[in-house]
Amino acid sequence: MEFTIELLESLIYEGKEMVVNSAQLAKLIAHYGPSDFSDFSPRSFYFWKEQERPIPLSVAIKIIKKERVRSITIESFSVNGGNKIFPPNEKDESLYYFLGLILGDGCLIHSKKRGNRNTYLVQITFREKISAEMMKKWVEKSFNLIPSIYPGRGCFNLCIFSKPLVIILHKKYDIPLGLKYSSIKVPEIIKNCSSKRIKLFLRGVFDSDGNIYLHRGKKSVQLRQKSYSFLKELKDLFLKIGVEFREPYQDIGNNSWVLWTSKKKTVDNFINKIMSINICPGSSAWIEHLPSKMSGL
Repeated sequence: MEFTIELLESLIYEGKEMVVNSAQLAKLIAHYGPSDFSDFSPRSFYFWKEQERPIPLSVAIKIIKKERVRSITIESFSVNGGNKIFPPNEKDESLYYFLGLILGDGCLIHSKKRGNRNTYLVQITFREKISAEMMKKWVEKSFNLIPSIYPGRGCFNLCIFSKPLVIILHKKYDIPLGLKYSSIKVPEIIKNCSSKRIKLFLRGVFDSDGNIYLHRGKKSVQLRQKSYSFLKELKDLFLKIGVEFREPYQDIGNNSWVLWTSKKKTVDNFINKIMSINICPGSSAWIEHLPSKMSGL
């Protein structure tokens, strides 16, 4: 994945420093000598150059600035030389469904503990265990991480512990840390991507926060969020793919905002364009195991 100097600088976060594996960066380091890195041992410089050890993020930024390169390819991240994680692959269309799930019924968590210990967590809530298990397999393959699934009250939480992934999702894709109601928004990458990727993102949000049900004998679609501005952005995204909702309305009793329609033409169009899309992250069986989202039909 390509990282600009601005993005790399934004990844410098409190706690232990992240390190990177990058063949491109190792070649640039070969232009220098151990004396250019006085804060590190000559042995460290040798290992960086030979790609035998990851390079500290601070060193990577220093080299990129000196070489005046616009961006650098990074193959993996870790913290203090720990387990490597792969950065998001934006060519993998399932990533856009994953982002939708997080912004629907997921969150990024950073909790501080005693002794200057920090926990970084991506958590996504699923109604069906099998859906959590299928996404778990995709995360393992895509990020080289092993998530855990914990039962909740009528749900299952997929928990992905990883500082690099949390910070990348926060800084590159504008997903807020902690409670997200006041700052949640559609990532810029979604606004400027293909129709299929927009549909995958919307399907992710809908699988988290929406449903299709019978209202007075008519099939209806609703998508519920606590943020009006985010729901308005979703309405605009739906319009981009030819699904036209009315303005979100406020449900005061449930402290939320709702996109809703029972108009047959809109409901049928929604099902055709969103519910029929193959969201398959690495397995053709994925779509077969998802809950239908069509309550009472």
